[in-house]
Amino acid sequence: MPNNVSTITGVPQVIANIQQQGIDYANNFNKEVSNRLRQLSQKMQIDMNNAIDRGPVPFTKNAILFRFYRDSTGQAVNQILVKNIQAQYLYDIIVKPSNLKKFIPTSTARMTQQGNISGLKSGLSSGKYKVVDTGGKRRLIDTSKKDTKTKTKRVIGLRETKKRKLVYDFYKEAEQGVRLVLSGVQGHFRISRM
Repeated sequence: MPNNVSTITGVPQVIANIQQQGIDYANNFNKEVSNRLRQLSQKMQIDMNNAIDRGPVPFTKNAILFRFYRDSTGQAVNQILVKNIQAQYLYDIIVKPSNLKKFIPTSTARMTQQGNISGLKSGLSSGKYKVVDTGGKRRLIDTSKKDTKTKTKRVIGLRETKKRKLVYDFYKEAEQGVRLVLSGVQGHFRISRM
């Protein structure tokens, strides 16, 4: 029997004790739910990192965020979200794939760690790289390279319309994870997308 039960002598103290136990129970309940959802957000970050071909860049490795707050009515709100800047960058591969017009690098192109053509923007503005239209295709030429008669070494990229594929379905994974995490917890929950 808890020690504080023996000190209760009247109805007002019983009411105060029950109220305090209710507050403690609610706080412990919210803390448990928040801990489970925080762990889920960490798992989602790891799963997304593993789903990215050749691994994520540091910018992407720290994209998923867990946040807890109380709304204006005092209700506990737990959020798993993608940080703003990363959300703009990752939208096409974790929410909804879209068509993308870009230069696809050839085997002669120098590449960055992220798989992009090295110095593309600066090369285009300085004149080192030049876009040439021939036969309905757009080619990216490196003007600093000397070439053979076939003109293949200077071509470092071809312009294509490419549909990005969904690498990690953020909303689906979050919803399934939340349902799994809360399946053994009794209470009233509302799951919503922002």
